[in-house]
Amino acid sequence: MVGLALLLSVLGLWYWFSTGARVVPTLIELLKDDDPSTRIVAAEQLGQVGPRARSAVPQLLSQATQDGSQHANTTAATALKWIDLTAARRVMTHFMPRLQDPDVQQRRTACAVIGSLGPIAKPAVPALLSAAHDTDALIRRNALIALASIGLPSSPIGAALLDGLHDSSSLVRQTAVTQFAFTVPLSPDAVTALTPLLNDSDKGIATLARTALDKPRAGDAAHIESLGMMLGHSSARDYALHQLAQLGPAASDALPPVLALLEDDHPLIRYLAAESIGGMGAAAKQALPGLQRHQDADPVVRAAISEAVSAIESGAVVSAESLTKELPR
Repeated sequence: MVGLALLLSVLGLWYWFSTGARVVPTLIELLKDDDPSTRIVAAEQLGQVGPRARSAVPQLLSQATQDGSQHANTTAATALKWIDLTAARRVMTHFMPRLQDPDVQQRRTACAVIGSLGPIAKPAVPALLSAAHDTDALIRRNALIALASIGLPSSPIGAALLDGLHDSSSLVRQTAVTQFAFTVPLSPDAVTALTPLLNDSDKGIATLARTALDKPRAGDAAHIESLGMMLGHSSARDYALHQLAQLGPAASDALPPVLALLEDDHPLIRYLAAESIGGMGAAAKQALPGLQRHQDADPVVRAAISEAVSAIESGAVVSAESLTKELPR
């Protein structure tokens, strides 16, 4: 029994030292390892620690922007969106000019890294919409994946995905259908475009079209209720908020639990909550007093809240053209 108690004590001590903020210094050192796999795993673990891993931001920024491994770039960028939104936007700003680089691999990597930032890369949408027409099929594919990962604003992104359904490359067409099946909400225009693909000669595309069409439609009350319930689970919260943000005014039934998440510990969750509320437009009018009182410590979240207030007051969802004003200088 003494031996078992000792073993449990040792395991408990090991767990204490290897979890949470305590492990951050060790993970920072692992980001400097020669093995890309080690750097990738370290970045993933730091992202799980969240804002308490802020001391790792300089090394993660270096990995996201300078590492020779694209996978190492994307995992570091993904970690940063959970730790420091301003740093994540710096990664976006670093890669946006590379979307027009003469080197095709630079353009491919830029799409992949920007996409890994998800909705935080919303200001990059206009540049990615242009990339979706690149002469290189892999860049067009990567651009569509990135646009779907960002998801906001939903209208121009949905239009780009619809265009992708008619691309000359089967890879791009399959990618576009995949985004409708698993990532973005299904609009009436998407339903119309996907229906003929049920009989596509490419069985993979036909199967994905069926998967997409079997999804709940945008605005389905039961689906919105389900997303609202998911907000109560930390592991699904970011997904649910992202989906609600793309539904616009139809998501207004979920306003109370979304509004409560403006107090969440994670800046990314507060950002997504602000985007969701702003997307509701005039339907979220009752949230105005709370939004106007809220003083967020994160500048990216503050900007999103300000934008949400403007959208509610004007009764209009922010247009794609206004996104260029968000670019960091």
